[in-house]
Amino acid sequence: MTKLILLIFTFLLFLPYTSIQAQTLSVDEVVKRIRESREKTKDFSADLLQEKRVALLREKVVSKGKIRFKKPDKISIEFFQPDTNHMVYDGKTFLLYFKEEKMAERYQVQGNPAVEKYLLFSKDPFQEKLAQWKILEDRESFLVMEILPKVKDPLFVKTKMSISKKDWIITGIEMVEKNGDTTVLQYFNMKVNMGLSDSDFEIRLPRDVKVTEIK
Repeated sequence: MTKLILLIFTFLLFLPYTSIQAQTLSVDEVVKRIRESREKTKDFSADLLQEKRVALLREKVVSKGKIRFKKPDKISIEFFQPDTNHMVYDGKTFLLYFKEEKMAERYQVQGNPAVEKYLLFSKDPFQEKLAQWKILEDRESFLVMEILPKVKDPLFVKTKMSISKKDWIITGIEMVEKNGDTTVLQYFNMKVNMGLSDSDFEIRLPRDVKVTEIK
């Protein structure tokens, strides 16, 4: 389950922040603009398409859902198919609700070294000591950047990020794990700074659902 929690931090890291007008840029300039746009983004919501490809299998698992984010660190991720589950993070704890199983789990972030390490990376991944960034493709309408983490035992050994050059929005992410498994994320119907409230990041559990506390 720690792996799932770390994946949530990846959503936080690579949310499709908006930026300013497009032009030919160096890696440093792209990183600077993403940093600036992170500062301007107060909240964000989008429809989400996730494809999970397991290295040892030919099939891929496709999940559809919705993601919300609000500064400083509130996250809500709902998946509607193939399974229905809901995950929220409030800066200290994760609450995971599995609707079909009628069960929920609450995880404490503090005291979990793996999660705390990845949280540190997600707060500012642009430090040279944490990751190497490079432009793989620079087309007329978009560019693709690759992120190679320098931290020890990263969750993803390689990440590719597609960025629209029309409005400098991150539109897609491909993340490769050490074992070759790949996760692809795509965002649709993106809305930024719409004034999301704290209630948008709450899960109202049915009375018959028991919450298991996990440290």
